[in-house]
Amino acid sequence: MQKRKVKGITEVVISALLYGFTPCICSITYALGNNQTSMTFFRNLFALPVFLLLLLFGKVDLAIDKITMFKIFILGNLGSLMTTLLLYSSYQYISVGMATTIHFLYPVLVVIFSFLFYREPVTKEKIRSILCAGTGIVCFLLNSHTGSITGILLAFGSSITFSLYMMLLDKWKLARMHGCKLLFYMTLLTVMELVLMNLKGHFLIFNQSLKVYLLTVLVAVLASFVANLFLNNGVRLLGSTLASFLSLFEPISSILFGFFLLHETVSILQVAGCVAIIFAIVNLIGITGKTEI
Repeated sequence: MQKRKVKGITEVVISALLYGFTPCICSITYALGNNQTSMTFFRNLFALPVFLLLLLFGKVDLAIDKITMFKIFILGNLGSLMTTLLLYSSYQYISVGMATTIHFLYPVLVVIFSFLFYREPVTKEKIRSILCAGTGIVCFLLNSHTGSITGILLAFGSSITFSLYMMLLDKWKLARMHGCKLLFYMTLLTVMELVLMNLKGHFLIFNQSLKVYLLTVLVAVLASFVANLFLNNGVRLLGSTLASFLSLFEPISSILFGFFLLHETVSILQVAGCVAIIFAIVNLIGITGKTEI
């Protein structure tokens, strides 16, 4: 298998593991008085200086043309803002596990949207992977308790916005931009929009405990910085379809973290779901290492 593909697979899997871990931290902060809008705002705000320092240290040119800035604005709204707000909001109505499972319909949506908007062919490998991934997601849903329709719709909304983000990141070639530069502008635009939103709605909570702020910094480093950087680079190396299916390791990682760290029980349905998702990923990668995706 080519080194480029191995590097891309490794980075996307690491990002999935980090994304699978951070919802647990978010839930802890909500119990301490935080909310989804404040978490979205602060995780982006705290990541901003990290991106800026790395860009200045690396002497990266911050200049950007208007068309590229407009595309980054669209991506930032789909990924950093809308996806995060919708997914974090769903946690108030349904369990984190159920919300994450519904959110991970997005690899299937990436294939569908890529076909509808860019006429990307739907190969037999993709169809088999969709069926396997769908089976795995159904297993996870059957294992979850019935939740609020509002929470389900919010989680599914996050799936739609993130699938569009993944597709456009690849098709608009923005994944080829310097990773920190792209994320710096996306993060900056998200922070500015939330500040403007707060002028009318007063959604942000500034008077919070030190523990909440420390946990939010941790989420910012793990999710907004490391995971986002690895995921964007993985899309550049692998394309949006394969990268999105590899991200299915996230619900698997959430189960593993729950088992090892929180001593949660793992059901047969969950094991079956994990196996089905792994088959979907292996099928799409191809056991021969070919890069047909």
